[in-house]
Amino acid sequence: MDIQASVVVPAFNEQERIEKTLRTLKEQTWVKEVITVNDGSIDATGEICEKYSDTTIHFSHNKGKGQALKAGWEQARGEYIVCLDADIGTSAREGIKLLSPLNYPFIDVVIGTLPPAKTRGFGFVKRKAQNVIYQKTGKWLTAPLSGQRAFRRKWLMTLLSKDYSGFGIELAMTIDLLNAGAQLVEVDTQITHRYTGKNLSGIFHRGKQWFDIKAVVRGG
Repeated sequence: MDIQASVVVPAFNEQERIEKTLRTLKEQTWVKEVITVNDGSIDATGEICEKYSDTTIHFSHNKGKGQALKAGWEQARGEYIVCLDADIGTSAREGIKLLSPLNYPFIDVVIGTLPPAKTRGFGFVKRKAQNVIYQKTGKWLTAPLSGQRAFRRKWLMTLLSKDYSGFGIELAMTIDLLNAGAQLVEVDTQITHRYTGKNLSGIFHRGKQWFDIKAVVRGG
């Protein structure tokens, strides 16, 4: 496989995990360049990004995942763009599985599913996202909120023309790409990251996702 990709990694206060992610990416032959977006972090995330990335974009304050990804996409030079979360560590090597389907010219977008979490959340945010995507596109997805994605460069214009914000970006970009005619598939990966459980921080995170999803629904 000779596909090489621009890898965009948005990060907010990920100093404990992002170094392992970026070091792993730098070792991969399928990675053309690593672009990190330090989304207003107040820890050492920015310094780590500078050390291990080809390009680092710094926001002076937290703008949210949607704006961070868009900023990274604008800098990407590859014919293929991969989006990965900052906290996936050595499992970043699994990103190659997102590129394999793009060897077929009729595939445009790939979403990576993750192995089952040891600590499960409540599942209502995921189910809501699945239902919204199905209602708006007729497509049922296993991992509608996965941040592990790859797509062809030709779809950048579609994505960059949209005003994405917050954690609703995965839902919104999926709907926009499918409705624009992109052919999307899901692939199983062994990518692992910090899961949100049923503790207070997990509930807060899902609450933010819920409101961002509702914003996408209203905007659509």
